[in-house]
Amino acid sequence: MKKNYLISIVIYLVFSGNSLFSVELCAASDPFPVYPCIEENVDFWTDVYTKYPTTQGIVHDDTNLHIIYDVIELLPPERHGARKTNRKRIRNAKNKYKKILEKLARRAFASDGEARRVAALFGPNADPATFRRAMYKIRCQTGQKDRFREGVIRSGAYVDQIKEILRSHGLPEDLAYLPHVESSFDTKAYSKFGAAGVWQFTRSTGKRFMTVGYALDERWDPIRSSEAAAQLLKQSYEQLGSWPMAITAYNHGIRGMLRAKRANGSYEAIFKDYKSRIFKFASRNFYPEFLAARKVAKDYERYFGALELDKPVEMQKVVLTGYASIKDLSRYFELDIGTIRRLNPSLRPPVFEGQKYVPKGYALRLPTHVVQGLGGSSAELPQGIYKARQKPSRFYRVKRGDTVSKIAKMHGLKVSDLVFANNLNSRGTIYVNQNLRLPVPGEKPDVPKTIHDSDKKGEMLEVTDLLVSEDQPQPQQAAGLAPQHTPLVSEARIPASESSVNPTAVAGNLEVERVMIQQGKPIGVIRVAIEETLGHYAEWLGIPTQKIRQLNGFPFGRTLRLHQKVKIPLERVSKEQFEEARFEYHKNIQEDFLRAYKIETVQMYRVKNGDTIWTLCIEVFKMPLWLLKKYNPEVDFRDLEWSQKLMIPVVEKKVEGGPGNLAL
Repeated sequence: MKKNYLISIVIYLVFSGNSLFSVELCAASDPFPVYPCIEENVDFWTDVYTKYPTTQGIVHDDTNLHIIYDVIELLPPERHGARKTNRKRIRNAKNKYKKILEKLARRAFASDGEARRVAALFGPNADPATFRRAMYKIRCQTGQKDRFREGVIRSGAYVDQIKEILRSHGLPEDLAYLPHVESSFDTKAYSKFGAAGVWQFTRSTGKRFMTVGYALDERWDPIRSSEAAAQLLKQSYEQLGSWPMAITAYNHGIRGMLRAKRANGSYEAIFKDYKSRIFKFASRNFYPEFLAARKVAKDYERYFGALELDKPVEMQKVVLTGYASIKDLSRYFELDIGTIRRLNPSLRPPVFEGQKYVPKGYALRLPTHVVQGLGGSSAELPQGIYKARQKPSRFYRVKRGDTVSKIAKMHGLKVSDLVFANNLNSRGTIYVNQNLRLPVPGEKPDVPKTIHDSDKKGEMLEVTDLLVSEDQPQPQQAAGLAPQHTPLVSEARIPASESSVNPTAVAGNLEVERVMIQQGKPIGVIRVAIEETLGHYAEWLGIPTQKIRQLNGFPFGRTLRLHQKVKIPLERVSKEQFEEARFEYHKNIQEDFLRAYKIETVQMYRVKNGDTIWTLCIEVFKMPLWLLKKYNPEVDFRDLEWSQKLMIPVVEKKVEGGPGNLAL
């Protein structure tokens, strides 16, 4: 009787969904099955990671990955103009095989040798319908061998500690190989849609587990973000019940995978049959990619030979009990600022440029010998180092009639400091609704190269005292293009240096327009700016979103419209504090993007039937909405019209490494 009782308890625990037990049970066996339906995909990604370098493109079918039409040669990604040339080569290759498939669809038994070779890839049972479907499923994947090899070397500095973190959460330690898929262990990896660091956390997901702000963004810290990734992966596993689905959710989202699970059940059924507008190639292949990366990384010597991996850096933490200047900390610890910056990647540039203090409570990482010399991580720093409060971020919204010198005088600033702080051109050109950051005392902003080069002899920068422009001119007007002769996508591109748009400028009305008293409480009125949600307002105000909904009578699920008026309660934070947080949010996302990417040229595009602002940003041009708006300030994105002209900035990566995975 007692034996049967114990067996019943074990069965109950296994099937009751007890998260801790199930996680530990998964860790005891291999939790990452290779299902028969994904074996070909795993083999494909293994070849991508180990056989083909970034100078080769694999032209293949996007569903049946064993169907490889060709391997084409590409220019090295770091070569000037490589992206444009490579895109052309990829387009030509795809067009070539589309024509061959079109021929086979008309006549399944083609006579020429190339068509017969392509037909043989599909097997003896292929019919015209097979080839017709394949015409629209041609894809090109850039090889990753050299990039993966570099990622394996970089991973040596972190992978053992990441495994330890995963084990401490009761998770399989092989999840430590997931960053190979996300970022190639590039600590500076940043996607066009704002995913940062080795684990590629978006801002919204990162804020659930870490501090993500203007002075401190823990997504950039490989170790701190690994702790967050462990929490996220554990939550996904607990809700989805299997690691194949939990890993896919890292790309597709937990909610998306719950929908897929309700619709199709098992992972195998989802992989084979699930259809969704957003469950596409990347989501479907994410788990097979992980399996391939795990296989290669665990046995890297088989594929790459002996490698000397980066070694972990020995360091210890000192918790700061107040705000502190990075210069003061550098002097006190007798460390150069560059070393502090390398050891503390979550501290953002404003800290090192003097705009912000290191935040109170931050665990500052220092070389072990420095901390031991002070008596350990609990050592008290002299109180003179600490500041009572954080430096504020001040900004000024440009109005009609303003000039650079007028604004500088108004706020007690040097004209040159204002120019440098906002990356203005040598004429100091500014526009209505441009938000100028007002530099704080002691700040040493990075001098833009274009301005620095114009002052080679070191004389004082002269800024032409121009009246502010009434309206920001369109790039095509500045470059003198004739819109009536522009095709769907203009072949004549405007060099970024000739465009009148300053990509670093934060535009829009970020101020609280007015404050009123309702029932004895202060209420502010704002207008919705691009990339803002009710969640952002709630975060900056320190209140639940429901309170803003109630104040405005917004039903649950209602989305905000650009420039819509919204009332916000100002009980917990002042008008100035809200404006500061709002400005820092917009400045933050733009600064991060422009550190990773540069605007090479600007091209003209005419809107086609079916285009929406979301399809253009996410699927066609792959860029954030705020950037497209910056180059089209007068366009109403809610009401695009056929053949309407849009100016499209052509974005290129500044640095190599990371998820620079050209796939078309």
